Amino acid sequence: MIIAESNLLADAMSQGKDRFDTLTSETMRRAEEMCSGLSLNLSLDRRGQAKLYNGVVTDLDQPRGRNIPVVVAENGDKPWFTLVAEEPLEACRNALLVFRKPPNEHMKYVGRFKAGSPGQRGEEDRDRFVTTFDIIRDARKG
Repeated sequence: MIIAESNLLADAMSQGKDRFDTLTSETMRRAEEMCSGLSLNLSLDRRGQAKLYNGVVTDLDQPRGRNIPVVVAENGDKPWFTLVAEEPLEACRNALLVFRKPPNEHMKYVGRFKAGSPGQRGEEDRDRFVTTFDIIRDARKG
């Protein structure tokens, strides 16, 4: 299955397509699986202009990548999100991020992020890790 997905990406790239313009069926399956695992208890918060949502991020280059729970900070129409995790985030060049916005809208993005750095807002944030998720593609558009 993984070899078939890799071949599909290789074929797309050989035809002059960007690998991020081709979402495989495996990527879409993983996105749906991650969405179904999101808590039905939505936590929406505002700090300044940012809206905060519960989400999950995974590395698409890992066949059985772990789903890491994150808080997603959305700040207007910026082409990035801020991710906050309770465990260190390793840099990732091909990540899938999903989160749910009210009323029950699943957001799915492919992107990349640098390794997370410890929070700096106060004593309670030292156990949290923060990074910026750069959006490459809106995965809801297939």
